[in-house]
Amino acid sequence: QERSTGDRVAKRSVNTLRAAVERAIAHLKDWKIFATRYRGPLTHFALLAKTVTALAFYKKGR
Repeated sequence: QERSTGDRVAKRSVNTLRAAVERAIAHLKDWKIFATRYRGPLTHFALLAKTVTALAFYKKGR
């Protein structure tokens, strides 16, 4: 059965919001390494943070 125009518009707005929330959750999961205890040498932590940041910006720009 065909949906009415109002139903389609409402569904599209809900799906747009849902997709944005799912993307935000995915980004938080990308940064999970900072939420857990870092187990590597502290001398490497700054390089790791810079690398993760660079990769996040690279991924965003693609």
